[in-house]
Amino acid sequence: MANIPVLAQTRVLPLARIRRERTLKWRGEVLVAMGARLGALDVVARSDTAGQLSPIPLARYLRLPESALEKHIVKPPGEQVAARDVIASKPELFGTLQRVYRAPGAGRVAALRGAWLALDLIDQPFELKALYRGTVVNVLPHVGVVIEAVGAVVQGVWGAGGEGYGVLKKMVDSPSGILDGDKIDVVSRGAILIAGAGVTEETIRRAARERVAGLIVGGLTPPLRDLAATLMLPTLVTDGLGECPMSAPIFELLTSRNGDEASINTFAGTRTAARPEVFIPAMASGGGATALPPATLVAEVGARVRVTAGPGGGSIGQISEVPASPRALDSGVTAWGAEVTLGTGERVFVPWENLELID
Repeated sequence: MANIPVLAQTRVLPLARIRRERTLKWRGEVLVAMGARLGALDVVARSDTAGQLSPIPLARYLRLPESALEKHIVKPPGEQVAARDVIASKPELFGTLQRVYRAPGAGRVAALRGAWLALDLIDQPFELKALYRGTVVNVLPHVGVVIEAVGAVVQGVWGAGGEGYGVLKKMVDSPSGILDGDKIDVVSRGAILIAGAGVTEETIRRAARERVAGLIVGGLTPPLRDLAATLMLPTLVTDGLGECPMSAPIFELLTSRNGDEASINTFAGTRTAARPEVFIPAMASGGGATALPPATLVAEVGARVRVTAGPGGGSIGQISEVPASPRALDSGVTAWGAEVTLGTGERVFVPWENLELID
């Protein structure tokens, strides 16, 4: 009998009914009731003791090159600060004046990365937004709410930088396109940018500087992932590591909604959102069909899958056969897997470890 494991799943759904928890990190006050209809930016709960990570373009404030910034830091990463404490200081006019940057509130210096400083401010009132346009179907006292929403859902493989809400903006012409920084300007402010196979370092820096609402890209290298996380730029990676063309079904769905409002949620691992995702409400996308909860995906003949590694990595296909015994790979290793017919018509054997369900 074939040894079929439970595979990872990526959902790419033009129209679905979903439920998502929106919860505070600390106990607070829930501001909405059961049955309330919400917009994405409506505040659903508030906490009086929440942390707030703020990225600061410190080198620009001090008018310094990135390489010279560290020696002017007065409060290094990890040190506590009070409101108005001097964090960095630079002498000017032969030492007669000082250009300084002061803490905007009490907290901690979280990190110094390149030209940017990250401050973890404390004792700031935190307001939790709905993020998903929908209806409150459950209230979690002092914690948050469960929202039922109808719309398109695209899940990714990695996310960082928090949450964002804005208009989807197509920035490349194909899933293999690379988004350069010079294409981002003030017009991109507040938008969720759809890239292709990758972006440059300048793209991420300019996106943060222009305060875009989010970035969706096929793949990112580890240094660029770290940069996006440090700059608190909501970033969703749809496919893999390094430059990686965005899967055709994902690119087609996102670009077909170009100009629609959407939410990007990069937090993963909650009970109701196991993957970072983009959500496009049906009212924005104009969906009129009946929306059902996402069906459970099963690894069986006919199931659509994505090859995640090895030959054909990133390709979409269908399981055409599940062999009853393991097969020998080119490397000499024997593995359980499936015969997959790719979109090109080619049929290949792929180990289960290199497959995920996608629908």
